[in-house]
Amino acid sequence: MIDTEKLKTIEAETVLNALGLPYEKTGDRLMALAVYRDENTASISIQNRNGKWLWKDFGNETGGSWIDLVMSALNLNYIEAIRFLNNIENAEIDNDKKNFSFGRQKEKGLKPNGIEITAVTEIKDHELIDYLHSRAIHFIPDWLKQINYSVIKNNKTYLNSAIGIQNSVGGYTLRNKKIKMNIGKSAYSLFSKDFQKQLVFVVEGVFDGLSVAEKMKDRLCDLIILNSANNLNGFVLEILSNYKNIILALDNDEGGKEAENKIIRQIKSVPIYKLNFKAKDLNEAFVLKENIGV
Repeated sequence: MIDTEKLKTIEAETVLNALGLPYEKTGDRLMALAVYRDENTASISIQNRNGKWLWKDFGNETGGSWIDLVMSALNLNYIEAIRFLNNIENAEIDNDKKNFSFGRQKEKGLKPNGIEITAVTEIKDHELIDYLHSRAIHFIPDWLKQINYSVIKNNKTYLNSAIGIQNSVGGYTLRNKKIKMNIGKSAYSLFSKDFQKQLVFVVEGVFDGLSVAEKMKDRLCDLIILNSANNLNGFVLEILSNYKNIILALDNDEGGKEAENKIIRQIKSVPIYKLNFKAKDLNEAFVLKENIGV
């Protein structure tokens, strides 16, 4: 028997990625874009209340649990929505095909709703290059890729591309002008070329990592992009403890401060430095041409 109450606790990123809904984190909530009705401004507010995720769509004054959102977004009935969420919770990733579909019923010739990576290439799309330039990024490191992907919803296929990086468990973090999402499980990304382990930078987001690369270019250093402050776990701390110097450039918010304090508190044997800036994150400081000190 499927535990419907447990389905309401599935992580927000997992559900929103499965539905193909772009989202942004704003304070203690996420704001998602209702692409299934050609919306241009995010109107779905999502918050965690006592361990369960609740949402409200200010575009049509509806709301409820994940079950209600799946019913609304995919035009499913109650039982179909439960099955969809259960498939998400138990999703298996086909690493050979990089297929992250989540197994909606296949009756009547319907394609499964979900997201599928179709190609991982060097960045060639001029819109993506312009997007990087708008964020003060001109140096493109070899770990940054163009991710072409398809989104299948209601038996229709939508094609798109984004800049992206792969994480330590095979998932991808994707960004373009309109979307901010993960495909697969969220985890940290480590980009290494300093075999002597002299120096490692630690940042939260993709563009913060790109800002480090912009500044350092081909100078020897390693880079850890957490992709979320929540991905700072014991394994990351173990990796950091093997370096001779650590430079932190985490976000100026509660999550960033907590991650910073955790690293400083638990790693005593390595000199730790901090990049100081007033902007909300390192990339914004780059865009604003802020003086950044250590």
